[in-house]
Amino acid sequence: AMRSPRATPSRALVLLLATLVFLASHAAFVSANVLPNAAWKTAVATLRRQGLLRDDAPEDPTEDSGWEAQRLAAEAEASDAAAKRLPRTAADVYYDDAMALLAASDGTSPRTTRTAVALLRDALASDPAHGPSLTQLGRRHQLGDGVDGGLPDDDAAFELFNRAAEVGDAAAHAELGFIHGVGWGGREIDVPRALLHHYFAALGGDPRGQMALAHRHARGVGVPKSCRAAALYYNPVAEKVVESVDAAVPGISPSVEKHRLSVETDASWPSARAREQDVVQYYQYSAALGNANAAAAVGRLLHHGAKGMTRDHKAAFRYFAQAAAAGDADATAHLGHMHANGVGVRPCNETAMSLFKKAAEDGSAHARYGLGYMHLAGFGVERDVKKAAQYLTQAGEQGSSDANFLLGAMRARGVGGEKDAAKAVASFSVAAARGHVPATYNLAMMQLAGIGISPSCDAATTLLKSIAEKGPWVKDIENAHALYTKKNLRAALLLYSKAADLGIEAAMANAAHVLERAGEWYEEAGFDPETRLERALHYHRLAADQGNVRSLLRIGDAYWYGRGVKRDAKKAAAVYQQASAHRSAQAMFNLGSMHETGVGLPKDLHLAKRYYDMVLTTDPHAWAPAKMALWRLALRVAIEARGEKIDEIVGVLRRNKDLVVAGILLCALACVLTLRVAMGVATTRDRRERAGASAREAAAAGRDARLAPVVAPAE
Repeated sequence: AMRSPRATPSRALVLLLATLVFLASHAAFVSANVLPNAAWKTAVATLRRQGLLRDDAPEDPTEDSGWEAQRLAAEAEASDAAAKRLPRTAADVYYDDAMALLAASDGTSPRTTRTAVALLRDALASDPAHGPSLTQLGRRHQLGDGVDGGLPDDDAAFELFNRAAEVGDAAAHAELGFIHGVGWGGREIDVPRALLHHYFAALGGDPRGQMALAHRHARGVGVPKSCRAAALYYNPVAEKVVESVDAAVPGISPSVEKHRLSVETDASWPSARAREQDVVQYYQYSAALGNANAAAAVGRLLHHGAKGMTRDHKAAFRYFAQAAAAGDADATAHLGHMHANGVGVRPCNETAMSLFKKAAEDGSAHARYGLGYMHLAGFGVERDVKKAAQYLTQAGEQGSSDANFLLGAMRARGVGGEKDAAKAVASFSVAAARGHVPATYNLAMMQLAGIGISPSCDAATTLLKSIAEKGPWVKDIENAHALYTKKNLRAALLLYSKAADLGIEAAMANAAHVLERAGEWYEEAGFDPETRLERALHYHRLAADQGNVRSLLRIGDAYWYGRGVKRDAKKAAAVYQQASAHRSAQAMFNLGSMHETGVGLPKDLHLAKRYYDMVLTTDPHAWAPAKMALWRLALRVAIEARGEKIDEIVGVLRRNKDLVVAGILLCALACVLTLRVAMGVATTRDRRERAGASAREAAAAGRDARLAPVVAPAE
């Protein structure tokens, strides 16, 4: 007989190794951010045949050695010029190298962080009064990151910050302002001293100090409330963000991811992040198989540096080339912008115009914006303001924020016609609504001055604040979320608290979330556990003041349950009413329950029903609890309609508790006995049926034996 083959241990090992090799090769492909050579080279050849790329360009436009040499030489010359203007010491060199390592590791490589800390110490050995190195080393000690022992040391950090502040380091003053303002590291809260340090930080041009004072003036926290003062402090920070906008890459604005913590996100974020990475890898794999839409999507991610992908213009060019060769208009427009600005390829206005025209014919808004800009500036074509305005208007109508910004600038300056401040405001408003940073800044300045729009300091300050919160100095909120997901809650609370001190609403709510769920680590870290809920409530109040409805609910819950404050149902009801005005279904449900029971609010079953009905219309996901509450309410109404009889029955039952308990026990005993009898009857019936079946089988066997023929044995 033949045996089925079985997997031997050696065969299983071979299969496992083959699987690992496949996964490793796939991961290497994904991390390389490149298409197979044949795919993008074929795409470039197709674009050349279509006349969209010049024939005399290199086979690989991203590897133009001559242009690369010119670009590197220009960068080196600019760097040398800067070095001549600002003489660099050995401490500066050590510090710059350390910061480069910290930026590269982004907190993911402990060895790199330790190397950076060693370089900071080398800088201080070279110059003990080097302020930036003292401040950065203090931050490492605060986090316990890269220092000896790997444990936080607030005292060492405080000493380093003081030394740096004494030599005039503005960032150190901002750190001391935070420590004294919130009482970090076991120190007493000293608001006047915190304000003094923030003032010196702002005077020295530190964005954190400027934002901290702007937030305090805007909300009247420890200082007189003054919108003008807030705008003055926010303005230089916003200007720095505007200057950082990369005009060479249209459609990209600085941004900081502000993850919001909650009970739901605590459970879902890791899986959601993994799903996002899976989607990106799927697009890369699809693009490698020739999917043009996937290639365009990956090109945009690489071009912008989004979804966890490092910005790589050369790789983006190759993906865009594949999509453009397949007829994708937006990918063709992106190639045009890359050639127009020399991003990833040698700049060439002629090629850019060809690509823009082809993509504009296919309806691309980015291409029409590019044509408008080229005609306005006279790049690659004769300057024509009328044509520029036509192209920009078409692009703006299609939703291009860059085109709307440029139209606003033209109308504000009277380019191609008379000045029209009102139309400029309209164009800036459309672009600002899509997150365009320069348009938002111009709109804020026009609102402050009342040009083309009614003056509004509050609206202008809000716009300036939104810009300031896009700068790299608020990356603490991103780093805090990374630490939170790694369960380093103390460090996460530190960075969330620092970002909250700058007035960032999401950081305030997140700091409160961490405090509410702090465990043993909070006391072990030297914090007072008695004030934990009070501090959480403080951050919730700050966040609610900026419109955070979830924080309003948490404040209401704090008053209802007595968390961090004395229990007060009436104050809880007042807070829930504020949240209800913001269309919070949870607040409406709570108000309905309070009206139903008469706790914190007058008992009113009609109002309770109204709130429960509002929950149904506000949040479809709350259908089940709202319906159950309505059924309970209907039962309560029915019971109260027969209140006298019910009260009489309840009174009798209360007066005869022993009899009621005995009756319940007798009922339970009767149920048990009934169940036992029923089980016994079923068992007896089953036995009888089995016995009858056995008897019938025996009778049938005897009958068969009598009828069987007798066969004589063979001789």
